[in-house]
Amino acid sequence: MNTGYSKASTLNFVKDKLSIFVVPKFIFFNCYLYKKEDYFEKFKDSLLGFRTKLIIRSSAEDEDGNLTSSAGEYDSIANVPLKNKKLINESIHKVIASYTKKRSLLPNDEVMIQEMVINSQMSGVLFTHDLNTGAPYYVVNYDDRSGRTDSVTSGIGEYSNRTLYIHRNSINKIRSGRFKKLLFAVQELELVMQSQFLDIEFAFDDNLNPYLFQVRTITTKSNWNRLIAKKVDITLKGVQKFVSGHLKKIDDIYGETTILGQMPDWNPVEMIGRVPRILASSMYQTLITNNAWSIARSNMGYTVPTGQPLMLNLACQPFIDTRLSFHSFLPATVSSQIAQKVVNKWLNNLKKSPELHDKVEFEVAITTFSFDIDEKIKQLIGNTLTKKEKKDFKLAHLEQTRKLIKGEGPGSISEALLKVNILNDKHKTIKKTSDVSSLFRMISECVEYGTIPFSILARHGFIAKTILVSLCNIGIITNDEVNEFQRSIDTVASNLVDDISLLKLGKLSNEEFMALYGHLRPGTYDIMSQRYDQMNDLYKSSSPGKVLKKIKPFQFSKKQQDQINKILKHNGFKDFNADSLINYIREAIVGREYGKFVFTRSVSDILELIANFAQTIGLSREEISHVPLDSILATFKSSSESNIEEYLRYISGIESEKHKVGISIRLPMLITCEEDVHIVPFQVSYPNFITNKKVTANCIVLKTDVDKSSLKNKIVLIEGADPGFDWIFSQKIAGLITKYGGVNSHMAIRCAEFGIPAAIGCGEQRFEMLLKSSEVSLDCAASIINPLAN
Repeated sequence: MNTGYSKASTLNFVKDKLSIFVVPKFIFFNCYLYKKEDYFEKFKDSLLGFRTKLIIRSSAEDEDGNLTSSAGEYDSIANVPLKNKKLINESIHKVIASYTKKRSLLPNDEVMIQEMVINSQMSGVLFTHDLNTGAPYYVVNYDDRSGRTDSVTSGIGEYSNRTLYIHRNSINKIRSGRFKKLLFAVQELELVMQSQFLDIEFAFDDNLNPYLFQVRTITTKSNWNRLIAKKVDITLKGVQKFVSGHLKKIDDIYGETTILGQMPDWNPVEMIGRVPRILASSMYQTLITNNAWSIARSNMGYTVPTGQPLMLNLACQPFIDTRLSFHSFLPATVSSQIAQKVVNKWLNNLKKSPELHDKVEFEVAITTFSFDIDEKIKQLIGNTLTKKEKKDFKLAHLEQTRKLIKGEGPGSISEALLKVNILNDKHKTIKKTSDVSSLFRMISECVEYGTIPFSILARHGFIAKTILVSLCNIGIITNDEVNEFQRSIDTVASNLVDDISLLKLGKLSNEEFMALYGHLRPGTYDIMSQRYDQMNDLYKSSSPGKVLKKIKPFQFSKKQQDQINKILKHNGFKDFNADSLINYIREAIVGREYGKFVFTRSVSDILELIANFAQTIGLSREEISHVPLDSILATFKSSSESNIEEYLRYISGIESEKHKVGISIRLPMLITCEEDVHIVPFQVSYPNFITNKKVTANCIVLKTDVDKSSLKNKIVLIEGADPGFDWIFSQKIAGLITKYGGVNSHMAIRCAEFGIPAAIGCGEQRFEMLLKSSEVSLDCAASIINPLAN
């Protein structure tokens, strides 16, 4: 229903028809027809009975149209004292001046004089459908911390971007009294407005009275695909049923229930995205999360749940079954009684502190022995275990860790690197082929010599980081020394940056460079992402190349080495000293990055073979990206009534539609119960800050079409990053902020290595706010990210 041109006339229309929402008292006038210097004298009698504070609000003709909007373009002046005649007049003139700065006054331009809600407990904006897709969600963007009524609309403050998604058919599942009352008020407003497509500004006072400040039509609905939006309801029913089954106890798996998360353990949302295409997600499952992860941990002496896939897909969105992760973090020698108690405790820890979802290996669970393990047991296990059980738990980790860091058994670094080198040698000798039947061999070799040993190396990386941090926690080294030590370690990223400089200087040919790095692509599992050897502007730069100075290996002092030797001896590390431990930590960090670098070549070659195969049968990369890996392999395992092109195009069409629906569906980063499928609070993540540096700079969003020479001295914003983005470190960036990523993720290691201030994994809400800023202050020592300019 269109009730008029302005917010004032719309509020005037609804104010006496609502029983739940309260519209604060207001008057309004047409400033095109009525021009007066002393507005206060004209309207002072109408303001009798108003509260002590006023807000002078814009209500322009072009502010709230049905198809277009100028929301936010005009001024509103808050906290104007009711008795301050001069300030009221000045504020009215300021609001009118904000109209005339843009254009001449229009016939229906108005100004509102409204009483302020001064005891706001919560304020925000609510959309009755998802603004971008039209999916059937109430989207509540709110601030319940600052006490302001305009923080969400102005984007001011740390708490201005908290978001709650509520499926329109699931209001009865809301537990919060204030949000339930808000949604009932909104439903009544929808009836009065005769529309389900509304943009609403609201606030609650201390007595939980809901106030309506504005209601207008959502102007983006002409862009929506309503057929896709309608499929959301059907899909969510399937997701709820699926989640219900997985939350139950599973035989031979520790944990009474589970939590499904997008960032714990193998953090798939960072590696393949929030809603990856099916080829990418199926490759990630085939190569890593179906079997490789558990084989690797079994080789390392962990207890693993056999035959269980670690990653699940809910509406095309990847989730890790954290019960399986916690199960697999336990040494194989731990008793079943201890294991059951500990897994349940860790699940409860994560449920109570969901902001730790990307830090489970360090702040939720205990995955290895470390020199501060007693304190960790106290914090992360507490009274869950008896005194004897705690002793047994600690001893099991100690014995397992001693074997691993001393290089004993199939789970050692040396054994893993031996297999990785076999794969590296195969890359040199095997000729590239367009025969898609070679996929079977390539996948098998990638798993056996690539992802299984990489999984082992990755776990060693976590062990090394945990031990290194524990040396800091017990006071042997400082946090600055931890950063300095990590920065002194040369990995494949250091070599890449140096070789980019040599390439620019003409000391390395393009052919030589691409032979080493051409397989890398931003988005390792994404067939739509170009490889380095397919990019024309990868190394375009305004500055000449310069080989980085090698940083000397960090040297621990004699006193520190003596202290490390003492604690090693105390914990039974025979024939193993400080030098051995430091070398292990260094080798684990280097080995992890090398293993990833090698196996991603296989992944990249597999994707190119699939792309070439698709081209020969008439399918584009876009079409084949929506085909699961198993379906591609099936064309060589069984006959079909239709030809291969028709068969795969049919599957691509189905999966493409599923993907479109998946993009429209909102699921939380953690699912702890069935209700989370429908009531989705977007988790405020605590970033992982790298280095102790502070930088203020212009920021740039890294997209595929960005000018790659424009990154210098900029803070780079990127959703998630894998080895394919390592080229950014050759561009002398000022800092890095990612939406997704853990404390020991690829980019965290890279930034520590290069000494670049970074906030890794700042979360969806904070990241979306930063996207609107042109300048950012990043203070890693103080753990602060502040957007400075829009």
